[in-house]
Amino acid sequence: MKPAPLRLLFVLLVIVAGWFGVSRLDFDVDPLSLLPQELPGLQGTRLLREQKRDLLLIAVQADDPALVEVTAEALAEHLASKPELCASVRSKSLLQSDPAIIAEVVAYLWLNAPPKEVAKLTSSLDAASLSALLTQAKETAGTSLDLQNATMSGYDPLGLARGAMQLLSGGADMSSMMSDEFSSADGTLRLLFVTPPGKALADYRAANAWLTQIKSEVREHWLPQQGELTGVKIGFTGDPAFQAEIATGMEGDMRQSIGAVTFIVGFLFWLLHRSVKPLFWLLLAILCANLITLGTAGVIYGALNVMSMGFAAILTGLIEDFGVVGLHVAREHPGESFASIRRRVQPGVAWSAVSIAGIFAMLGLSQLPGVAQLGVLSALGVLIGAAVMLFGFLPLGMKAGKIKEHQGSTNIALKMQSVMGWLVGIGLIAATVVLIAQGLPKMDFGSAVLRPDKSEAFDVFEDIEKRMMDTNSEPGRNIPLIFAANDATALRQSIITAQGVLKTDEVESHMLPLALVPDAEAQKANLTVLQSLAQREDTLRQAVDAAGFTEVAFALTQNVFKQWREWTTTKPTLPLWPKPVVLENLGGIVSEHEEHGWMALGSLRLAAGRDVEKAAVLHALEKIPGAHPAGWAFLRTSLEPLLKREILRVCVPTAAIAILLFFLVFHGWRERGFAFLVLAASGWILLGGMSAFGLTWNLMSVGAVPLCLGLGLDFTIHVMHALREPGMTRERVAALGRSLAYCGLSTGLAFGALATGSNRGLITLGMTAMIGVLTVLITAAFALPWLWFRRQERATA
Repeated sequence: MKPAPLRLLFVLLVIVAGWFGVSRLDFDVDPLSLLPQELPGLQGTRLLREQKRDLLLIAVQADDPALVEVTAEALAEHLASKPELCASVRSKSLLQSDPAIIAEVVAYLWLNAPPKEVAKLTSSLDAASLSALLTQAKETAGTSLDLQNATMSGYDPLGLARGAMQLLSGGADMSSMMSDEFSSADGTLRLLFVTPPGKALADYRAANAWLTQIKSEVREHWLPQQGELTGVKIGFTGDPAFQAEIATGMEGDMRQSIGAVTFIVGFLFWLLHRSVKPLFWLLLAILCANLITLGTAGVIYGALNVMSMGFAAILTGLIEDFGVVGLHVAREHPGESFASIRRRVQPGVAWSAVSIAGIFAMLGLSQLPGVAQLGVLSALGVLIGAAVMLFGFLPLGMKAGKIKEHQGSTNIALKMQSVMGWLVGIGLIAATVVLIAQGLPKMDFGSAVLRPDKSEAFDVFEDIEKRMMDTNSEPGRNIPLIFAANDATALRQSIITAQGVLKTDEVESHMLPLALVPDAEAQKANLTVLQSLAQREDTLRQAVDAAGFTEVAFALTQNVFKQWREWTTTKPTLPLWPKPVVLENLGGIVSEHEEHGWMALGSLRLAAGRDVEKAAVLHALEKIPGAHPAGWAFLRTSLEPLLKREILRVCVPTAAIAILLFFLVFHGWRERGFAFLVLAASGWILLGGMSAFGLTWNLMSVGAVPLCLGLGLDFTIHVMHALREPGMTRERVAALGRSLAYCGLSTGLAFGALATGSNRGLITLGMTAMIGVLTVLITAAFALPWLWFRRQERATA
């Protein structure tokens, strides 16, 4: 078979194999996937998100509290009537919900209570104590300034519900906490908690489709029909909204970036070579290299995290210059065979590919999965790309026809050398001034880096936090606690152990859901006692009526007794868990998950003046099996020491590899000195540019560092390889600089396209990479030869 059909067959096989690998890939947009699994607080934060991942929050806001309440109730009723759109809708706290559900909660809490608490209850309801209890309840109902307490006393004269709430909260005022769950203190904000049907959240595309349906139903169909609801604002937030906005936004940004890369590569290549055929083969080679790399990633990882999504742009910028430099050499030696040109090009390409791959491979040592995956993927991609360009693109590009070139472009590049040399000097001075005035770029390793620049979900969430949080509360003092275990015994043990740890002056208060986790021994002992109490229903009703309470005052107690008698009759298997409807109305404090078993949500509040970073109680809780402090406030305390360890773990080996490469790649101290100046000057200008534009080091922008270092070495190696050739002239080096300018401009501008996107992380990555790549290009391709020849001229003068 002839070579051309063989190459075509090879390309088709590469595309098919690559596509197969890509089809196996999932893209993980969870910011937690960028952090090491053993990071303190990570497991708890992930479990916390998992527990709430299905809840969509709908915020109803208006200046009139009465209008807000009417709107929220009407909207909840409308959505509840559409089971194909919403599996469930909660708009009221437990104390405002169906009396039957309240009765089930109260009945279960007493069934699961410590037997000594049940003994206190029966003692308070005996003949000797009952009269005093009812008298006190009637006085509270008539005179208490606390409206909620007065109402509860009127509907719960025997204290069953109030006692149950105390059991649930561990002594804290749980009822007030529940009533505030859905409404702001001034009543101008009400929340609806919506659960999607079936597999509406199977992936981010499904989540986005479901969210679009919900928004359309509410804003375009329901709200316009409610003419009297003027001035009402309805917003959407929660994990489904975050997932949909972040993922679809990043998908759009990456699609935009790929389109921009293709256009920029094509346009600049045409300006440089004025030929279409080599451009076609170049783009095909880049596609093949990307597909082979992605296919390899599909086999190795199976999923790419959000940081690695940008590797395609990195890879395009790193490998395209291998092909362009090959064409440049072929143009300078017309008539030579492919084998001859390959021998000329191969040393520079090989050293460049090995150097860049070595730098990226060192990132594989990182404890940050996002950085490690990006490094390994890029290292593989560079080696694969170098081979594809050298053995696939170069022979096809050489046979694509005569490559036209305008001499004027070389003259322009020659003049640019001195201009760019002075520009680098000015850039160094400017960067120094900026860094002295504003300091080094700040570090920001929070989750906000992944939020869209314009986001309804984040804006609504921040507004809810602001309006519903205690204004006197110090930020960061409230820490969520999540407990997970496969069975009730292990879950209870974890919570009980945590209770002992929380008895410290570091903690102001805490809430642990121990009362909802089944205790088989307590349930067995209490069931008989509660049955006996339920048998006194008629006597207790008569006492309540005689005390002067209304007819409805005994309704709740009657439903509780009914539930106790039902359990006695059916004799359920112990330990007995609360019914799903009960857990749902309690806000998911306890829930069951296929992957994590049973989960329970609690919280602690650090004492005033206590710093999260120095709270030993949080690290003590982490040592308890199944107990996990959660939230970004706690995660941040572990990130800073982690990053310090990263310096030793990644930067030291990277520096060692870079030094080794300096000695292997560059000949003599003069070449090594010039190469060091290129990288040092580029890095200093990059820091100054980041500080000037207010860019931070975050979980995304750190990916620009190996890219800039790799391109810096790449460009410097090509230029040095040319400069050491005998008889090399300024014009020939300028022509090479023009070719490298094509590579650097296409890469830098492609990353600049990311800066026009919607995601904050990609914007900072794009801006940082663009500044770094263009600086490296100017310094290595233009300033370096200018300085080199000036030194030669002075030496011969």
